[in-house]
Amino acid sequence: MFGFIEREQILLKQNVYDLLHNTRIGRKAFLFILVGVFFIYLLGNIHINREATYDLYWYYVRYLYKLLGVCVVYDLCRRRLHDFGVSSNWLFLWLLIGGGIYTYYFWSLYSYPLLPVRFFERILLAELGILFIPTVLLYFLPSDVNRNRFGDSKVQMISSTCAIGYVATKITLSNEKGILEYLRDIYLYRSFKVTGRAKIIEAGIGVGSLGTIMSLNVNILALLLMIKSEIGIAILEPISWAIFYILYFYTLFAVFTLLIRRLHDSLYSGLWILLLVVPFANVFVFYRLFIKGSWDVNSIKEL
Repeated sequence: MFGFIEREQILLKQNVYDLLHNTRIGRKAFLFILVGVFFIYLLGNIHINREATYDLYWYYVRYLYKLLGVCVVYDLCRRRLHDFGVSSNWLFLWLLIGGGIYTYYFWSLYSYPLLPVRFFERILLAELGILFIPTVLLYFLPSDVNRNRFGDSKVQMISSTCAIGYVATKITLSNEKGILEYLRDIYLYRSFKVTGRAKIIEAGIGVGSLGTIMSLNVNILALLLMIKSEIGIAILEPISWAIFYILYFYTLFAVFTLLIRRLHDSLYSGLWILLLVVPFANVFVFYRLFIKGSWDVNSIKEL
């Protein structure tokens, strides 16, 4: 167990090094992450603004959340400009103009204190226009196919000095297994296996089947409780609930280990799975889980 955690930490450090030194992002990753960030920003602001009208605590959370969203969008734009091959200094002009527009609406809040709802509606639309409309236009910038000083968005940077775990297994793109065979591996043979790799198709099947299996689990519980009511044996009820919770957590754990193996397949540490509960960061993890391709470690390139 300690050896596994140590390998994950080594791989995590290398992933962070890659993110800091390879400051480019391709068009596919840029679009996926931008769409995810947009919906998280929109839904989060709607919820926080509603709570802020009743609780002073959410009033401060609102601005921290907005600032976090701006930082995430700024970094996406910076990496997209780098992929185009130009400096990100041009973003300061965008921040200056956007900050001026935002200041105008902020001033409107104090000029018309009796219209907080109207202000929130206007400020939300203004933020969408300031943040996301100019950002979407960056998608149409072509990528610089040559290596430049900002890194190479097509190649994972691998350290030549430390041994990275989970890269020694040759994989192929051929999906030689059927759906039932993948389900058998996910929920039976490899349900407790946190090492190794899993391809995108396995992650899709595992997550896609989660709802069906959970529904089956509920039906089993209902059947057992019906049998208990017919027979009248009281001890069957706690047994039925125990079976339900065992199957429930077993299914979740099987999918959890599957997602860790999928991260390994994209040459990322399984510790990134913890960011699934962190707003904005979870979009990045979703990209690694369901969009990023497998890596052929013999040539260190994405398949």
